Amino acid sequence: MIPAETIEKIRDKTDIVSVVSEYVKLRKTGKNYVGLCPFHSEKTPSFTVSQEKQLFHCFGCGEGGNVFSFLMKIENLSFAEAVKELGAKAGIKVEESYASSTSRTKKEKLYEVLALAAKYFRDCLEEEKGIKARNYLTQRGISEQTAKIFNLGFAPEGWDNLFRYLISRGATPELIEQAGLTLPRQDKNDSYYDRFRSRLMFPIYDLRGRVIAFSGRTLTQEEPKYLNSPETPLYHKGETIYGINLAKEEIKKANFVILVEGNLDLLNLYQAGFRNTAAPLGTALTPYQCKLLARFTENIMLAFDADTAGGAAMERSAELLQAEGLKVKIVELEGVKDPDELVRKTGAKGFQEALSKALPFLSFKIKRALAKHNLSEIEARAKALKEVAGILSLEKDTFIQKEYTKMVSQQLSIEEETLLSEIKRQRFYRRELEKDLRRIVEKPPSKLVEAEKNLIALALQDPQALAEIKEKLTVEDFSFPETKMVAQFLFAVDLGNTKDPIHFVLENLPEESAKKMLTKILVPELPANKDKILADCLQVIEREKLSKQINLLKTELKKAEQAGETQKVVELLHLLREQATSL
Repeated sequence: MIPAETIEKIRDKTDIVSVVSEYVKLRKTGKNYVGLCPFHSEKTPSFTVSQEKQLFHCFGCGEGGNVFSFLMKIENLSFAEAVKELGAKAGIKVEESYASSTSRTKKEKLYEVLALAAKYFRDCLEEEKGIKARNYLTQRGISEQTAKIFNLGFAPEGWDNLFRYLISRGATPELIEQAGLTLPRQDKNDSYYDRFRSRLMFPIYDLRGRVIAFSGRTLTQEEPKYLNSPETPLYHKGETIYGINLAKEEIKKANFVILVEGNLDLLNLYQAGFRNTAAPLGTALTPYQCKLLARFTENIMLAFDADTAGGAAMERSAELLQAEGLKVKIVELEGVKDPDELVRKTGAKGFQEALSKALPFLSFKIKRALAKHNLSEIEARAKALKEVAGILSLEKDTFIQKEYTKMVSQQLSIEEETLLSEIKRQRFYRRELEKDLRRIVEKPPSKLVEAEKNLIALALQDPQALAEIKEKLTVEDFSFPETKMVAQFLFAVDLGNTKDPIHFVLENLPEESAKKMLTKILVPELPANKDKILADCLQVIEREKLSKQINLLKTELKKAEQAGETQKVVELLHLLREQATSL
C-alpha cells in the first residue's frame, strides 16, 4: 500500500483545476469551473470542477471523483500509477509496501511481455528470416530509419515461435495470452499458438510510449490484410490512435493534425516531413479518439482514401469530430487512391499543395452534394436544392450560412430567397421533431431518494449532521442502492480521525456507481439552511418507514381476516389507526 499520509500530501499539493485544464478547456462560473466533458460527447458544458472541494462531476454522463479518479479515468491508470504521476509533479517521492507492489504487477508484467514481443519482432525483421518483410518495406518506400523510429518488426512463419521465445524469458502462458499474443489450441490442453504469423508488425503505443498492442500486415494471401490485437487489459479498440505517441508534440507545434486511414500512409507522410500525422487503426473513428485529438489541437485535416468506402468513412469521421467542437478540413486526393501514393508520386511538395487546398467540411459536403446531380436539368437542380438546403439548415453561424447561400444560389441559377425559404422549411420541420422528442422526459426523482442523497451530502460535510443521522437512522433505513452503500461505509468507519472525510470516502469506497452519485451531490454548494434540510430529510425517511410499517400491517390484516382470527383483526386495526395518525 501507498501510505495514507503520502496520498494526503500529494492531494494537498495538487490543484484539480490545473490537472483537468491539461485535458479540458475550463471557464469559471461562480465558484466552480465548467467545460465540455472528456468522457462523453456533448455540445453544452455539463462537466463541473470544484476548486474548493477538489472534486469533478459531469452532470451529463455521471462520471465524477477527485484528482486521482480523473487521472485514472482519462489516462487508463491504476490508483497507484495516478498517485505516482501526481506525486512526481508535486515533487513527492512515492514508496510502496511489498504487498502493494506485488498486487499491481499483472499490468506491469503485461507491458514487459509486450515490450519483449516488440523486441523479438524487431530482431526477426533484421535477421535473414525478415528479408521478405524488408523487401516489402522497400517496395512501399519505407526507409530503414523510419522502420527503426516506429520499431517495425516481422512475425515469422511457424506456429509458436513467439510463444517459445517469451516462455524462455520467464513469461507465463496465461500472461502471454492475456497480452493478446497467443490463442489456445482447441485440440490440446495447455497449448498455445501465435496470433501473428508471416506478418509485418506495427507496435501500437500509448501516450507514454509503452507498447500496448500490435497491428500485423499480411505478407501472404492470408486474410485479413491487417490483423490487430484483441481487447486486453491494456488495449481497448477505439481508444488508441496509431502514431500519436510520436506526433503529439508536433501536433501541438503545428496546431493541426493530419488524420489518415492506414499505417503505411502515416509512415510515408512522417518520412516526408509531416510529423503531425496520426491514424485511427483501421477502425471507424470513435468519440473517444476525437477527444484524444482535441487534447492537442482543434484543427483536423482529414486525408482518407479516395475510394467510396474512404469517402463514407471521412464523412462519418468529420461529423464526429465536429460534434466534439473540432474544426475539420478535407484533403482531396486527385488522381491517386491514398496519401501514401500521393506522397510517393509527388513528394512532400505535392502533398503540401493538397493540404493548402483542403476544403472546410461544409464546403466539401456541398461540393459532393452538387456533384451528384446534372445541374443543366431543372429536376436535378430541384433535388440538389433540397439536399444542399438540408446541409445548410444545420449550420448555426448566420454569416457562414448566408455566404454559402449566395454561392450555391449562383451555382444553381436560382434566387437566394428560394434557397433560404427551403432552408427555413427544413429547419422548422427539424425543430418540430426535436420538440416532440423533448416531450419524452425522465420521471423526476422521488422525495425519498433526494432526501437520502441530501443526508449523505450533509453527513460528509458536517460532523454534527453525521452524528444526528447515526443516532436517528440505521443503514436499513436507506432504500436506494447507492445511498445505502455510502451509508454502510459511513456507519462502519470513524471519520473523526480523517483530515478530509470526502476524499477519504471517495478513495476507499469500492463501488463506482456510489462514487459517481457522491460527486454529483457534493460538487454543488451546501445550502445555508442546512439544519432545516437535515430535519426535513429525516422526516421524509421517518414517514417512509411508517408507510412501510403500515403496508406490512395491511398485509397481516388481510391474512388475519382470511383466517377468521377476529381478535388479531381488532388488534391490527388499532395499530393501523395509530400508525396512520403518525403520518
